[in-house]
Amino acid sequence: MNIVDKMKQDWNERAQHHARFWIATEDYHTEEKFAQSGKDTAQALLATLPGSHQPSWKVLDIGCGIGRVLKALASHFHHLVGVDVSSAMIAQSKQWLADYPHIHTHETSGVDLREFPHSSFDLVYSYVTFQHMPRSVFERYLREIHRVLTPNGYLVFQLPIGPFKDVPLEDTIGIRSYPLQEIEENLHRNGLGFFHRTPSDTECTDLSDPLSHQFRLAQKIGPLQPVVSVDWVELKRPHFVSALDSHLYATYAENCARAGNHQEEIHTLQILVRKIPDYLEGWLRLAALLIETGQLPQAVATMKEITILHPRYEEGHRVLRQLLQKCPNPNHSRIPSLSTTSQHSPSDPTRDTHALTDREYSTT
Repeated sequence: MNIVDKMKQDWNERAQHHARFWIATEDYHTEEKFAQSGKDTAQALLATLPGSHQPSWKVLDIGCGIGRVLKALASHFHHLVGVDVSSAMIAQSKQWLADYPHIHTHETSGVDLREFPHSSFDLVYSYVTFQHMPRSVFERYLREIHRVLTPNGYLVFQLPIGPFKDVPLEDTIGIRSYPLQEIEENLHRNGLGFFHRTPSDTECTDLSDPLSHQFRLAQKIGPLQPVVSVDWVELKRPHFVSALDSHLYATYAENCARAGNHQEEIHTLQILVRKIPDYLEGWLRLAALLIETGQLPQAVATMKEITILHPRYEEGHRVLRQLLQKCPNPNHSRIPSLSTTSQHSPSDPTRDTHALTDREYSTT
């Protein structure tokens, strides 16, 4: 598996789980709130452009998701195109944008824009997308953006600018931060440059706000420098799970719990423990929910997984025995296994972990 495959796999999983949440984690709860967040982003983008934009411009959104911002720009431009590495995101975009025939979305490789000829767009923009890409992928995109932009075309993009911060190559959602000089050099190598400098473009002194959503404006200003070949080598850790990825799955599960949506919480916890099989706390919460909702065969399967992954966790064995007494002949053919081969070192089951106590998770 290389980084192209990994990005597709991870973003398809996120889109299939809950696309709106993974696009706008603070504004996903209702379609209305999600749509309003798209309008806010679109207004910020338009305010970044110099002078007045032209409705006749051809516009490209890189990392469009289901079209959150594209829909908000529909009344401003006659020709809009969105691309995303995730086929699942693009499939959902067809529904979200069904009433807008002048907006078109396409699945791409996630590392280039080969679908489009030279000088296809007057404006290319990207929001909360480049920050998740490995640096080599971002650089490749800058080169492709130069190719598809018209002469003097604009690039509007969001990227945390501050002290250098990187995450493992295999991390497809972790945040990368760029020093201002690095961004300027990347733009220059790829025939682009900041359109103008303002006090807000100066390098911040810390990462007190590392997830800055401020747009930056660049323009196609010159030729490309000699191409740097990028070989998408096989990943050393194809099953790597980002800390931010697991945190956001856990956050969504907690939100479901507060809303009383237990089935969605169960579904999310099942995804989380598949990704991190040694996450005992997640397994225990999943088992508790299955017991509380009367899904005893699934609870038995879950407790068996816990006892296999954490054989020294005595409370797990005790609860499993209680469940087998309550449900002695579960239809195992209808109980899917929740575990995968762990790529992690098992956590210590003797650590201070919230147990399945009789009072809270009684099977009677």
